[in-house]
Amino acid sequence: MDKKRLIATIYVKNGSLVVGKEDNSPVGEPENIARMFNDCGIDNILLMDISDDIEGHKRSMTTIKEINKVLEVTAYGYGWIETINDVKDYLFAGCEKVILNSSNPEIMNLIIEAGTRYGKDKLSLSLDSVDFLFKQKASIKENFDDLFLFSKDIIEAVEHMTDVPYYAFVEGDDINPYVEVMKNELCLGVGGYILDKLTTDIMLLKYRFRNMGIPVYIFESSLDWSEFKLDNDGLIAVVTQDYTTNEVLNYGYMDEEAFNETMSSGKMAYYNKETKQVARHGMGTRQYQYVKSLSVDCHKQVLLAKISQVGNACHTGNYSCFHTEILRKDYIEKNIFKLLENKYNNISARKADPVEGSSTAMLFEKGLNEILKRLQHVTTEMTLCAKDEDIDALPPHIADLLYITMVLMCEYDIRWDDITREMGER
Repeated sequence: MDKKRLIATIYVKNGSLVVGKEDNSPVGEPENIARMFNDCGIDNILLMDISDDIEGHKRSMTTIKEINKVLEVTAYGYGWIETINDVKDYLFAGCEKVILNSSNPEIMNLIIEAGTRYGKDKLSLSLDSVDFLFKQKASIKENFDDLFLFSKDIIEAVEHMTDVPYYAFVEGDDINPYVEVMKNELCLGVGGYILDKLTTDIMLLKYRFRNMGIPVYIFESSLDWSEFKLDNDGLIAVVTQDYTTNEVLNYGYMDEEAFNETMSSGKMAYYNKETKQVARHGMGTRQYQYVKSLSVDCHKQVLLAKISQVGNACHTGNYSCFHTEILRKDYIEKNIFKLLENKYNNISARKADPVEGSSTAMLFEKGLNEILKRLQHVTTEMTLCAKDEDIDALPPHIADLLYITMVLMCEYDIRWDDITREMGER
């Protein structure tokens, strides 16, 4: 049986995140909710727009774009999809796949047009009943790699009519119906109320599923604890880094219990030499460290953990325990992403708070036409240098091009995260 995926649904109504279709109570800021789901162990996210009108839908698409800037797990878009432009909006907002609704009267025309333009790997189909499947069984198999079943009651009928795999949504807190559905060979994964709750411990739930015979995606070490070279106290040292910046956050130790706790919970746990106890980092403050990867050095004596830090790593309130500088030598920053991010932030600051005499502020003041004019000029100069094989002149022109490109990005609030995500998907 292939591993099953767990899907959480984020409901967006008129630009705000809400509990669900019936309960429209707000649940929090988009970035915070996205980070929480991103780190907790959920495998996929369904972004469902339940807005009241077209203006609310437009606000929701802006929110969905903000969410996708944070998410690293695959996101699917659903709701308010009536035309090809709606499909495009979801894809441009960062959704990996768009779910078309079989109840749309124009669904067949939309399937053909969207399939031609974006390909079947970007599309899925939702079914609330088997009527559409009965009428369009051959077309569905040809145009879709998977289905979304929002009613558990139609699963048996769907399995008798097609071999297209599906994701199914289950109601309630009882995990047994989820297990029952996931035992079906065609089931790719499940969604439902228990997975949407912010209080659900997803990693603990995954281990419960596994113990009930359901293969799911969990942390599994490629090395056994016995393969590590431990110190005289039976411990292994651990260095922890921010997975996005590589900043070193803290240093500690693990015994076998702490290692197993880290693997099972997906959150960093350490052995405290003073108390001789194991504790999960952030217990009491909820400033957890969510594991992104674990590596070991060539001697198998030190673990390197790359983590997503909630709040601060240090008990002093500092983000990193290594905040006391005792020596510094000036150097040129050569971390490319950090350098570009810093330059972008400087440009953004000039846009928000113009400084007299700043060339960047003057560009924003003159507007888009001046930015595009400058972009065209720099591109032409760079092209001529390349054609003339003037290699020494190319780096300054490329630097100019990157600068003016970042000005254009800032004008439209496009960030480096948007660019790196797009490049990563190619």
